[in-house]
This record gives sequence, C-alpha cells and structure tokens, in this order.
Amino acid sequence: MYGGSVENRARLLLEVVEAVTEIFSRDRVAVRLSPSGIFNGISDSNPEVIFDYVAGALNRFGLAYLHVIEPRVKGGETLREGHPPVAAARLRQIFNGPMIAVGGFDREGAMEVLDKGDADLVAFGRHFIANPDLVERFRLGLPLNRYDRSTFYSPGPKGYIDYATHTDLANPSL
Repeated sequence: MYGGSVENRARLLLEVVEAVTEIFSRDRVAVRLSPSGIFNGISDSNPEVIFDYVAGALNRFGLAYLHVIEPRVKGGETLREGHPPVAAARLRQIFNGPMIAVGGFDREGAMEVLDKGDADLVAFGRHFIANPDLVERFRLGLPLNRYDRSTFYSPGPKGYIDYATHTDLANPSL
C-alpha cells in the first residue's frame, strides 16, 4: 500500500531506488529531493518527518549522492531571497553519503554551506545559464550576468548560448 504512514509514503521512491540499484552500480545512482517543494501544487503536510525518514532510508543504498533543493526556489522562481539553506543542513545530519545542495545560492552562500560541511558540492542552474564562465567569475570575484527568467524552458538559443563571458565584456570589439 502507498500513502498514509510515513513508510508507505516513502515506499514508491525506495522501491524504485532498490530496483535501479539492482541494475546499475549504486555509485552511479542518485536521488534528488525537494523537502519544501511546492512546485506544480505538490507539497507535503509534514515535510520534516517524511524527508528525514527518506534520507535515513536511502543510506542503505550507498548512492552516488543525494541532491537537495533548498526551500528558496520554486521551479524558476525565487521564493526567499537571502534565506539561509536549511534542507541540506538538516538532511546532512541524517544522510551519510555525498550531498549536493542547490537552490538560490550565490558564491558566498555556496562557500558557507561547504565550509560548514552541510554539503559536499553546490549546484548552480540559473547562474550557470547566464554565465558560461561561472567558475572563472567566482574564482576571480567578478560580477555575474543577470539571468533572463523569461527565456527559461523556451525553444531556441536565446537565453542559453547568448550570454557574454567576462572576457567578452572586457574586450567588446571581439
């Protein structure tokens, strides 16, 4: 039976992970969770209980990583600008494997979550789309291009491959 108790609500995910890890090496399988997700009307009445349980149950699989979305974003929309990361910090106490945090990070926020040990990596989506040289900009402490949310999930190259690199901006004649 699915639904109802915490165990039954987690059952489908755990059965899928079990089936996939029987076919593929466990170190090539990962799970992405959104403990405070409200995208497309999906939400949970008690996210801490269910996601704590799921994070603990996933330990038995030896996954490549757990990818945790912070409650600061909803799809392409920012909900809580400047809100501290809480999902990775909480689940880090439960999940024993590598963890990737994502959702509303800037360079400083990413460094902070890494320094605290709440995540092993931080993923960037919107900033990487708008800054093809994001790693170099972070390394050099350069400002970031602003992303254009209206081009997200749209067809064609606009908003995906037309952002300038920091060297393009430094040499506008190129």
